Amino acid sequence: MQNSNELKLANVAYWMIVIAGTIAVLMYFQNFLKVFCISFFIWYVVKKIRDQVSKIKIGKFKLPKWLVTGISTTAVFLVIYTIAKIISTNFKSLAQNLPQYSDNISKALISLSNLTGIENLDHSFDSMFSEYNSSIVTYAGSFAGAVGQFIIILIYVVFLLLEETLFEEKIQKVLKTTAAGGNIYKTFNAVTNLFDDYLSVKIFTSFLTGLLSYFALLIIDIELPALWAFIIFLFNFIPSIGSIVATLFPTLFGLIQYGEPHIALTVLVAVGAIQILVGNVLDPRLMGSRLNISPLVVLLSLTLWGFLWGVVGMILSVPITATLIIIFGQFDNTRPLAILLSQNGEIHFGEENED
Repeated sequence: MQNSNELKLANVAYWMIVIAGTIAVLMYFQNFLKVFCISFFIWYVVKKIRDQVSKIKIGKFKLPKWLVTGISTTAVFLVIYTIAKIISTNFKSLAQNLPQYSDNISKALISLSNLTGIENLDHSFDSMFSEYNSSIVTYAGSFAGAVGQFIIILIYVVFLLLEETLFEEKIQKVLKTTAAGGNIYKTFNAVTNLFDDYLSVKIFTSFLTGLLSYFALLIIDIELPALWAFIIFLFNFIPSIGSIVATLFPTLFGLIQYGEPHIALTVLVAVGAIQILVGNVLDPRLMGSRLNISPLVVLLSLTLWGFLWGVVGMILSVPITATLIIIFGQFDNTRPLAILLSQNGEIHFGEENED
């Protein structure tokens, strides 16, 4: 009995050390890991585009793989570079024009003060405005500086494309050396299919939300609609709170631009309605329950990965958690954890493998 208790304590201590060590590594190497994850994401998009383009035939002629890869890679990086330039320019324009909106902000705060009965809101804002303005300039500079990592990401993507074929061959050879190779291969396919589904649906719904929001902001005549549309597109990859934060950005700017609360309310209703329509109606219909993650686990995962890697961690939190559920479901020791993390307590993939 004593040996059994000692073994349980040893297992608990072992897992605590593993978890602490993993978190320490993720935090210490976060700069490298975040850049590599972004590079891996871009490589994956290039690969998927290349796979689709390679299906195109002109008669019996088929484009060679190297040419298709080059076209796909160039197209993706041109899109990224164009978006980065547009957003960087918009940030600088926002930083330069922000002082011009001070009168509108004071006007809006006076209206809000009369509405709520709270006095001196406009005077309180004066002390905050200079700090807020400098923060915008700092963020604009940081965003412009992030473009400097573009070359590093490009190098990683190129090497991933070069090593892609050899890497697949190496994996096949490694799997043949172990009796569990077939199970590992099935796990890999399950993770790949999940990532395909999640990525395709999320890119489509986030792009649709950003596009519709762009036209809505254009109709309401909100300045820098491309900037707010891109922020909405990006933040929609963050579960739960992403759509809320993304909606608040153009709403607050509408208040700053016009100084009229009803304009901000119009933006809130318009963009919020788009978020609800796409996020609560279209997204669940396309994705269904394939992710199989508990809503509470989504929130906890969002908090954990946000703490570790910031915005990048928040964006990656859902696919990482879904991947862990699939992997944990393959082993007897970790299958109870996979059941706890899942939405309905059923690990279909693990059960299929057992049969």
